[in-house]
Formats: sequence, C-alpha cells, structure tokens
Amino acid sequence: MNINKFYRKHKIVSTLLLIIVVSFIILLVAIQMTKVITSHGKEYHTPNFVGMTPQEAKKYLEDSTLYFDLKIIDSVFIPDKTKGMILNQDPSPNSKIKKNRKIYLTTVAFTAPKVEMPNLLDLSLRQAENMLESNNLKLGQVIYKESKYTNAVLEQRYKGRIIEAGQSIPYMSKITLIVGKQVEEMPLTEEIE
Repeated sequence: MNINKFYRKHKIVSTLLLIIVVSFIILLVAIQMTKVITSHGKEYHTPNFVGMTPQEAKKYLEDSTLYFDLKIIDSVFIPDKTKGMILNQDPSPNSKIKKNRKIYLTTVAFTAPKVEMPNLLDLSLRQAENMLESNNLKLGQVIYKESKYTNAVLEQRYKGRIIEAGQSIPYMSKITLIVGKQVEEMPLTEEIE
C-alpha cells in the first residue's frame, strides 16, 4: 500500500497519525533534554557538617570537588555547646542531592537570647520558682523578710537591684527573691542551687 494514496484517501486519519508521531518525537526529545539540563543521575552524597563551624564546612567544600552552597538559616542558644558549631543540616548527612544545591544549616548562637522578666510579686515562692523556670530564668538567693504575707514574694531583684516585670535580661539569669515570713526565728537568707 502506497502512503501517498492512503494519505489522499484518508486525509483526517493520516493527519491525526502524523500529529501523534510528531508529538511522540517531541515528547522524547523533551524528556532527554530535561535529563541533560537537570543532571539526571548525577547525584552527590551530602557531607556531615554537624559539629563543624561554618568556616570549617566552607573550607571542606573548597578542598573537595563538591559544589554546594551553605546557608545558615537559624541559630539556637545552648549554654554547654561550642558557640558557632553546626547543630543540624538540611538535607541530612549522606542524602543524595545535585550539584550547586543549597544546604541549610542551624548553628549554636554566640550570645544568649534576652528574656522578659515576669511579674512574681504576690506569688508564693513555689509559684515564683516555677514561673522563673518557665521563662528560662533561675532562682538565685531567697531572702526572708518579716511580713504579714507568709511565703509571698515581696520583691524581685537582678544583680542586687529591683527589676520590674517586662524588662529584658539575659537567658538563665539568677533572680533574687525577697519573701515574706511571720516567724522571726527563720533564717535570713537561703541559697538555692
């Protein structure tokens, strides 16, 4: 059967077949081009940067044949960790990613964040201690003062000075509390550790 004769006799069917064949060829070319453009199959394992500083991680990448972009997106204050150390990375270590992709890092903050001083006045010592803890502060010295309000917080102090509620102070600061006691024979001070 001659293709020309078929085409002249069945123009609509032959045009549809031609459209399908051309579309299929275009689709195959597009798929192959996408693989080339996106470097399909060329993946690298992400190194483990946890425990390094960002400078050490950048130096590691410069000395290797890996091409990744490091970006610090967050920092978290942890008192007993090395300041500036990488805590977490995304994607995680040993993940497969492509060249020139970003690796997002979370580091240990260099300075302690500030927290607001809560209002502890007229609370019981136990409530005040819980409030301090929930606001990332510590109970320092407890000084008892004669008062008709037993076990109630009369004053709150930071570094020897009265501190008002709402003032910003460093994370995990020690707060001294002046607490009321009716009995005169109670100790004047008590150190809480």
